[in-house]
Amino acid sequence: MLQIDGLFVFLMLVLGHVLGDFFLQPDHWVKDKNTNKSRSLCLYYHASIHGLLVALIVGFATKQNLFSTITIALVLALAHGIIDYIKIKIGKKGKWFVIDQLLHIATLILLWFFLYATAFEQTSTLLKTLDYNESLLVIIAYVIMLKPSAVLMGIMLSKWSIEISTSKNTTHDNENETGALSNAGQYLGYIERILVLTFVLNNQFAAVGFVLAAKSIFRMGDLREAHDRKFTEYVMLGTLFSMSLALFTGIAVENLLS
Repeated sequence: MLQIDGLFVFLMLVLGHVLGDFFLQPDHWVKDKNTNKSRSLCLYYHASIHGLLVALIVGFATKQNLFSTITIALVLALAHGIIDYIKIKIGKKGKWFVIDQLLHIATLILLWFFLYATAFEQTSTLLKTLDYNESLLVIIAYVIMLKPSAVLMGIMLSKWSIEISTSKNTTHDNENETGALSNAGQYLGYIERILVLTFVLNNQFAAVGFVLAAKSIFRMGDLREAHDRKFTEYVMLGTLFSMSLALFTGIAVENLLS
């Protein structure tokens, strides 16, 4: 277990943030903020709740006096409101949600360092003990599971993709197919390979079988309705090739790390 000053307080602050952002913010507040932006009272209510949560945590879990606690709570509430306002003004896409959350966590890290002077030094010492070569190798493996694997699969399956797309009875999923989600298959492949790689790196091979079984169950209906041997074989090829990429990448990384 990490032994860093005030780690419990930092985790409590993160928990408070999660509660404030997702459990103590009604959906109609979110809609009102997106509609009225800076004129939305819900934006100020939301920021105030975060300030109150910070005040409670700092007041009861640290040795700060009342004045310092109130000041810290007001600063964090203001920072949260500003970050949320910027997000509302810029956009609502997924990447802005991630950036928004990272900025909120960054403010909590800064508060943690402010409350515990030794936290920064201890964290820095901890980071120096990490093996960055191993970390970089794992990061590369996960990156490969995304676009590079998708491109490789596209190349390897291109011959059969043409046959499937020109087949009169094809039910191959693509962006133009009725009822199909745009790029859903691509992102499902990303998630599938990331899960398999994670399980392999943690020696949870039984879980890999669960992923394969779950995908097979959901695909069974498509294959039954297709009545097309070419499409069935194409789906099996794609699934097995995707799983193989993740499995062999995970095994290779495990051997390099051992």
